[in-house]
Amino acid sequence: MTYLWDTDTCVYFLNGNEKVTRKARDTSADNICTTMITIAELKFGAFNSSKVSSNLRRIEELQSCLTVLDEMNDEITTIFGKNKAMLKKQGITIGDFDLLIASFAIYNNLIVVTNNTSHFGCIRNVRTENWVR
Repeated sequence: MTYLWDTDTCVYFLNGNEKVTRKARDTSADNICTTMITIAELKFGAFNSSKVSSNLRRIEELQSCLTVLDEMNDEITTIFGKNKAMLKKQGITIGDFDLLIASFAIYNNLIVVTNNTSHFGCIRNVRTENWVR
């Protein structure tokens, strides 16, 4: 695997963003993954929408197409803890979900695909790409 989709990239894909879907088509599905954390965020969005059933169905379809990283381990939690402490000392606040997604990416040597590259850019050792621009 090469790419780890952040939640916003999954939303762009689900909503048919032309640039994201084109890049996804040009990339082997074996090289794209996401995390169970992202799936949780997507499900929150579905349950918070007026189209709960159809949005949940779309998320299930996405899950069937992508590898979903779902195993947390001690190294990932250590990466998370170190980065959260370092960012706090710098006065930078990043949500725990984004920091966990970044920790999965660092541990698995993946590139985070996100439209929020400046946000993830604050986290040491995270590589990002923006497929929206």
